[in-house]
Amino acid sequence: MPARGTPSPVRTCRGCRRELHAPSDVGWECECGAVVCSEADCFEEYFKHVAGGEATRCLTCGLVT
Repeated sequence: MPARGTPSPVRTCRGCRRELHAPSDVGWECECGAVVCSEADCFEEYFKHVAGGEATRCLTCGLVT
């Protein structure tokens, strides 16, 4: 965790490489560090809906949430 007053590192969408400055810019994020914006193409490249849409699988590490 960054020290107080230290800005958080800017995250980047793995799909389109867009910088994600605010939490609202993040479409989905996995515990393994995979993060994408809210664009459908980016989501589908790194994540997949499973269990009839009730869960999401990270295509990087396989975690289902």
